[in-house]
Amino acid sequence: AARVRNLAGDLLAEVSPVPSTAGALKATLEEQLGCSRALLQLVKGGSADILGDEEELDPAGLDAAMIVDESPMSRWDDAADVFDVEVDGGVLKCPDLWAGHVAVPTSEPLRGGAHYFEFALRRIGDEQWCGLMRDRRMSVGSGRDIEAWTYYSGRMSTPSASIVDGQAALHAERRAVARFEKPRPSGDAIGMLVDVDAGAVAFDLNGAFQGACALPKRAAYWVFTHVDEPEDHVELFKCPAESAPVTSAEAVKAGPLLDVSAGKQLSSPFDQFLELTFEEADFALYENDTDDRRRRRR
Repeated sequence: AARVRNLAGDLLAEVSPVPSTAGALKATLEEQLGCSRALLQLVKGGSADILGDEEELDPAGLDAAMIVDESPMSRWDDAADVFDVEVDGGVLKCPDLWAGHVAVPTSEPLRGGAHYFEFALRRIGDEQWCGLMRDRRMSVGSGRDIEAWTYYSGRMSTPSASIVDGQAALHAERRAVARFEKPRPSGDAIGMLVDVDAGAVAFDLNGAFQGACALPKRAAYWVFTHVDEPEDHVELFKCPAESAPVTSAEAVKAGPLLDVSAGKQLSSPFDQFLELTFEEADFALYENDTDDRRRRRR
């Protein structure tokens, strides 16, 4: 049998017969323990060696320690380079951005528990959205078109009082819900506390609570950001849930929660690009591109 323990030595699972590979064992552990295989690291007993997914296991038996590595939850998806967005772990830059508007999710979703993230806003060129989405397909088009729960930064270059397009706000389920404090073009940090089990998310700016709203329960959520200018630069950190502001923690557990249904419907001129896959979006943009944009992309 394959015996899998935590670092304290407690038995977590016993799998018999022994799966053929470490990857197959992770798949079984995902079914038994409810933790995504992408987050699992298996360390062979009596050593410090991490088992690769393709590594064959001894059918006579295995003792291994299991480590849950949550870093993929705060690591941007490498596929973002389709739009010339540069990602390196939690760092996202886009000096060669050509799509105009791009939503980039992390590599793995949140499936349960409480999590606290910090979006360090190194530079906002115009407007940016930071938050959660349920559909991990990256899309081009305005952030207003995405079914998500986000802290909208507002536009950096306009004094408009509109929370749809101008001032910072909670944008959730394609509605502008409530005004938030507007971040500066650089140097601020958006905090986001998510309790997937409780079905709630709370946002703060530099530790100052801004507001919270409900999330549909029994769903997986990808952390994402939406950028639209070449100078945009954001860095994502996953912090201990206990480090979230007390007001955020209280809000996700007991409220008050903002009423999303009372918000103003969002709209944009980019509906035709709503929820396209990378390949679909690339084709659509190419077909509609100007000769000048095509030259710049080359």
